[in-house]
Amino acid sequence: MRNSTTMSEQRESESKTVRKITSLHSISHDKDVDGLNSAAIVWRYAKSKGLDFSVTLTDYGAFEPVFSAIASRRDTLIVVSDLGMDDTILDTVVTSLTRAISQGCKIVWLDHHHWSERAIKAILALPNKPILRINHDFCAAEIAHKVLLPRDEISAELARIAHDTDFNLRELDGATALTDAVSVIRFSAIDHREDVSDALYPVLLKLAEKGLEGVWDDTKKKFIDALLDKRVDHYRKDKAKKMRKALAGHCDTIIHDRLVRVVEIPSGVTSTDMGTFAAKPENLHLDGKSLKVADLLFMLSQGGMLGIRRGHDTVLCNMVAKQFNGGGHPFAAGGEYGLYEDFQAVCDDLFQTLSKSTDWLVQDDAQ
Repeated sequence: MRNSTTMSEQRESESKTVRKITSLHSISHDKDVDGLNSAAIVWRYAKSKGLDFSVTLTDYGAFEPVFSAIASRRDTLIVVSDLGMDDTILDTVVTSLTRAISQGCKIVWLDHHHWSERAIKAILALPNKPILRINHDFCAAEIAHKVLLPRDEISAELARIAHDTDFNLRELDGATALTDAVSVIRFSAIDHREDVSDALYPVLLKLAEKGLEGVWDDTKKKFIDALLDKRVDHYRKDKAKKMRKALAGHCDTIIHDRLVRVVEIPSGVTSTDMGTFAAKPENLHLDGKSLKVADLLFMLSQGGMLGIRRGHDTVLCNMVAKQFNGGGHPFAAGGEYGLYEDFQAVCDDLFQTLSKSTDWLVQDDAQ
């Protein structure tokens, strides 16, 4: 018969035993290839560790329901990727993660966006030694590859593809095609009020299993899924018409010897699409006139969000974004203007704000 001391010692020993992680839940950005490929790499990691895998693909503005659901997780490795912290609901996120951690979960957060010091401290202060990796020099998929599966060839390929799209290089046909496929599937799901995670799941699965060759035939330059290939082809033709129309309504000015252009981005077109299109001289022949490629391009959405891209390496998009409550990279960034009614008034505001600073100029050219 065990005495009370022995029983007490056993309970103390059991309380110190680390609970075994049995599953992995990925939370990643649903809006682009970087978020999708990050989730694919995380999936491969889960498979390599024999963990049950589940995923939620989401966007900013939906953090509250996504992280509230996380609070019920048990014994789960929760990996968040390609999502910066939304400070407006930081407390909700921390509360939900704290609850999950108390139930045996562990947190890994991999990102490349701007974070406030408050948000960084809040995540690192969580129990159970959370891992937070933020690096502005890489896309999220590259960070996931380096942290989780540095020697996995398919993960390396997925990271390269995400880098090509996220850094707006557009050097890989498959990467560009995958960008369009994500847009087609995502916009369709939103239009039909379907779950974006469910809509993107088949593509995510194939990427996780085989990399790009799971969805793309690089020899034929076509998607393996014939229906998806037709949808992407139709989308490309449709968005080209929309982008030409958007450029026709552009607003230009010269600030600090830089050509700054503002356009209203049409629905169904991403800022990456618009930025790439507007950076090619052959796309700038409008009504018998040829526009110059702008040094800096603002793309204003109907909801007042700003996509920021550059046509030449004479400006720093991330420094521009800081003036509009945003962030990003020197070559691609985003910010917020707010709801508006008068496009010309918005242009005047943007131009006036930029004229007050030279921080957004590449220094060698500014001197």
